[in-house]
Amino acid sequence: MNTKHTKLATLLCVAALALTSCVERIDESTRYTFTGHTVASFLEEHEDVYSSFIYILDRGERLNLMKAYGQYTCFAPTNEAVERFLFEQDSIYKASLVDDNPNDIIWTGVTSTELTELSDSMCRVIAQTHIIPEVYLTMDLESDIVPAKNMNDRYLSLSYAIDENERSILIINGSGEVIARDEEVENGVVHTINAVLNPSTNMLPTQIEDHPYFHIMSEAIKVTGYADMMQEYKDESYTDGDKKAPNIEGNSQVPYPAQRYLGYSAFLEPDQLFFDQGIYNINDLAAKCAEWYPGSDPNAPLTSKDNPLNKFVGYHLIDRKLPYSRLVCYKLKTVHWSSEDDFYDHSDRKEYFETLNNRVLNLTMPRSLVNDSETRNSIYLNWYNEPGSPVADLINVKVYSANEFRELDTLYADFVSDALNGTIHPIDKILIYNEDVMAGRVLNTTVRIDFSSLLPELTNNDIRWNGFTHTSQGEIYIPHTYCNNLKVFSSETRHYILDPHTGWGNYQGDEMMSQDSYDIAYKLPPMPAGTYEIRFGYTAYYLRGIAQFYLDNEVTGIPVDLRITTDQPMIGFIPDAQTDDNGIQNDKEMKNRGYLKGPSTFYDYAAKGGNARDHVQIIRKVITTKYLSEGEHWVRFKNVFENSTNTTQFMHDYIEFVPLSYVRDESIPIEEKRK
Repeated sequence: MNTKHTKLATLLCVAALALTSCVERIDESTRYTFTGHTVASFLEEHEDVYSSFIYILDRGERLNLMKAYGQYTCFAPTNEAVERFLFEQDSIYKASLVDDNPNDIIWTGVTSTELTELSDSMCRVIAQTHIIPEVYLTMDLESDIVPAKNMNDRYLSLSYAIDENERSILIINGSGEVIARDEEVENGVVHTINAVLNPSTNMLPTQIEDHPYFHIMSEAIKVTGYADMMQEYKDESYTDGDKKAPNIEGNSQVPYPAQRYLGYSAFLEPDQLFFDQGIYNINDLAAKCAEWYPGSDPNAPLTSKDNPLNKFVGYHLIDRKLPYSRLVCYKLKTVHWSSEDDFYDHSDRKEYFETLNNRVLNLTMPRSLVNDSETRNSIYLNWYNEPGSPVADLINVKVYSANEFRELDTLYADFVSDALNGTIHPIDKILIYNEDVMAGRVLNTTVRIDFSSLLPELTNNDIRWNGFTHTSQGEIYIPHTYCNNLKVFSSETRHYILDPHTGWGNYQGDEMMSQDSYDIAYKLPPMPAGTYEIRFGYTAYYLRGIAQFYLDNEVTGIPVDLRITTDQPMIGFIPDAQTDDNGIQNDKEMKNRGYLKGPSTFYDYAAKGGNARDHVQIIRKVITTKYLSEGEHWVRFKNVFENSTNTTQFMHDYIEFVPLSYVRDESIPIEEKRK
């Protein structure tokens, strides 16, 4: 497709989404008589500065919302900023008309410098771009993005600079400098900016192509077919966004997901990294990939996963849009939860994702390196703490934040990480998948994966790590066909995600819950072939019931009663402090019964009520020890408990894969294994 036509189609898509997406989540019915200013009245009192933006808000049907009770952050462009925006966009349009070729026309939505010529839909897009339905003072903006999405369901990027007077400058989306900040009003806060925010409407492959310093990877993504794959943005067939379902207690209603967006992230080497290795073009890269992936077929089509270049490129891509601040569970806050109140500060923050070529990619923030502040605050791909490692080139690939990357070289000063359906993450080494290194080092540990992380749709639709409501317990009902990595075999199954909350001690906050006569299965990540002890993490509770576990539809042991806490004789928990050997013998006795205490790396409640290892309700159950071959594997859970109220809950927190060699290695410190 012609690139300019693609941009036009995308912009029209954004305008349509502005009319149909998160608008439904904003309650305009409640009105409040404010004693002070609202966002709207503050702007109106300073009409000489904001009159153009007020006009846009009014035409976009958002001015009344800014008068309503609520919590909003408004980035308000000045009149001069709006005038400049109209002139720039109109100039782009008129310049494209010069050669009279209709294929070259660039329609930006603005075809005049007159404010009154903007369409209602364009006003809606602009208005919603500048409004975030949460309150953020500038002191809260310390990452690469504003933590919540704007009303167009987009994140706004943050960057920082120093002016000629050595003062810090905050820049929104690479263009809008905050020139007046933190005007607190009754329903939020206003920040004044000197440019209209015009977020990229590029799909991820086009956003990569627009940065000339990613030329080699951009070309490789195209020729291997991944560029075509990553053109998806929204599942138009999903029509359940307005539906409601009974909540867990059955006494009220909870929403379905509002939309079903798709997303991607690309971890990319800038061209200079390839130049340093003597790789100057796509042919050079293909030749190197044949060396890096000796078991592949260089004669296979470039779009085949057997081709070495395809293997290389596919390992750089994952099927979820993740801004840098959400690559791992660190410094995340919702209405009722904070990750830093949940985890011990010295706990490494880890995620494991399946790449588009069906391999496991590890992301780690190594917080356990307490004496290395720079490293412990950075994020790495395939982290393995081995100073002087003989495979140093294959591990510990640093992921740059957008700000870090811009500061590396003036060449990268214009870097924009965010695309409509994805995020670019620059890296500092060439990323190569090596089976021996992954199996013998990076994944030779307790690989713990939150169940919510197994479902990319929960990330792409801002459901994971979100405070859905300001009530005590936020829930979203997950439709049976919403997630590709989830199968639901019983029509009676009710499946939910509960937002993070201080009332329970879950790994990474979120809680997955199935109910009634549930029968579900999750696709497992493609671990390297080998024998693993597979464990199931949950919290015991009297409503949990009894579940039968399966691996690839084969029964694994007898049904498990999820109501029984670890202090019951059939499990035999004894607190470490009440033993003479720091719990070592008790660990063995519990393991003989198929159970382990909770991990030592997080608290039993976000309010820091004690270590999860010491909590009698936080349990790890060994599902099975089995050889996992190459290929797809599924773990299945089925209710085998019937009660008269039909409210049986299946709470599932996380799953663990532990290589049997690691389990049996007595040279590994016990405290390391307890993490």
